[in-house]
Amino acid sequence: MVLPAATPASPHPTGSDSGVATATATATAVSPDRLLFLLLLALIIWAPLPFGSNRPWALSLLALGAMGILAAWLVLWGVGRVAVSRRVVKRAGWPLALLALMPLWALVQTLPLPRELVAVLSPRAEYLHLPGSWIPLSVDVAGTRLFMFNAVICWCGFALVLALVNSAKRAQILLWTLVASGSFQAIYGSLMVLTGLEWGFLVEKYSGTGVATGTFVNRNHMAGYLVMCLAAGTGLLLSQLSSESATSLRDFTRRTLNALMSSKVIVRLLLAIMVIALVLTRSRMGNVAFFAALAVAGLVAIYCGRKISLKLVVLIASLFIIDLVIVGQWFGLNQLVERLETAAPESEYRLAVQGRGSNVLADFPLTGSGGGSYHSVFTYYQDAGDWGFYRHAHNDYLEIASEMGIPVFLGLGVFCLLVLYRALQLQRQDHSRVQRGMGFTLVMVLVWMLVHSTVDFNLQIPANNVTLCMIFALAFANILPSSTHRQSITDGFSDH
Repeated sequence: MVLPAATPASPHPTGSDSGVATATATATAVSPDRLLFLLLLALIIWAPLPFGSNRPWALSLLALGAMGILAAWLVLWGVGRVAVSRRVVKRAGWPLALLALMPLWALVQTLPLPRELVAVLSPRAEYLHLPGSWIPLSVDVAGTRLFMFNAVICWCGFALVLALVNSAKRAQILLWTLVASGSFQAIYGSLMVLTGLEWGFLVEKYSGTGVATGTFVNRNHMAGYLVMCLAAGTGLLLSQLSSESATSLRDFTRRTLNALMSSKVIVRLLLAIMVIALVLTRSRMGNVAFFAALAVAGLVAIYCGRKISLKLVVLIASLFIIDLVIVGQWFGLNQLVERLETAAPESEYRLAVQGRGSNVLADFPLTGSGGGSYHSVFTYYQDAGDWGFYRHAHNDYLEIASEMGIPVFLGLGVFCLLVLYRALQLQRQDHSRVQRGMGFTLVMVLVWMLVHSTVDFNLQIPANNVTLCMIFALAFANILPSSTHRQSITDGFSDH
């Protein structure tokens, strides 16, 4: 085969040729901003794979990825290649500062301080430390350093979403990524249960056999991750709901056929798969928190919209009826109900242990015992009759407050209130469908977190807490639709 000779390029291209070349280069080149966004999506998918990143080596890889992407963005920002909206900076200033309390205070907890100062700030910590003139506030410095890495990852994830999610399209892509990641976990975890091939992340499962755990170790953490992904998928569906009603039978048929051929069907199918896996986790509070969050978010959406949307009611009802009654009945809903009915003895024992854990908070109210130190300090409060070794408090409120101190805990509470305020704002009737869908996702995730955290420790798992922070960042990110997608917004719309 003879190839034709290449035509020499003109050293002085005409204006039209130059324009075509520039357009072609622009279309084929991947901008640094887009590349970093793709890396962020890859990080979201990676986070839950190695045991929820709840291992020191997995946590280190996650930290390297998150800090590396943020460092690259800062370099590009320094040379003027990327930018962030001033409105986003103004809107997210306080949330960024409040979230930074966690890693900064964890760093302070590891620093050697004069023993006299520690005796004033935390008498119990001073009592537990070995003799020495300089001691830290944390009673477990190694554990606090790991906790600090975890907190840095959360802050980086929050900041990266603010910097890189700069349009409604990117916000939807991020939610699609969460749906895809949750669907993988759901399919993988369900297949492990249904086939009896009990494998986690490249190793045979040594815990949680017989229930869906995906690549997590604990079924409750798998359930928590699935609920966040379910919230993302529900928000996606709401963002695609049309506000117009069919005017005739022909119009109704056309709209129905268009819906069946759209991505809505795919999202709805993936939501059903994730609900199947959620039931198969047999996580009592995970399932209770999901349906409670779905109901509350639906009521909030109706209230903020100032009217009852039939399509919204039908969507939420389908999640309850189709998923819970029909699909759940096929995949072990009876077993889950039995666990709920027989939960009393175990719950009473867990509450008793939490009660003893509250003594930790009473002894470390101001400065905390040190991030990640609960497993070390609880041994001083554990009764002889308490069975097992408690690495966590099985109550995120109690664990965060006792490890970080009440002031930092209250700061995080203010952070959550700011997220809730923005979530309610986004669901106003004059906002776009995408923004209202994001607001629904935020409310649903917030309610899930508030409910599930009372009896579990999802917020101590790196994959779960960084995913949570990334979703929360959507409340302050720029998710305005582009100029070509403003058909659902009034001409005078402005995002306050």
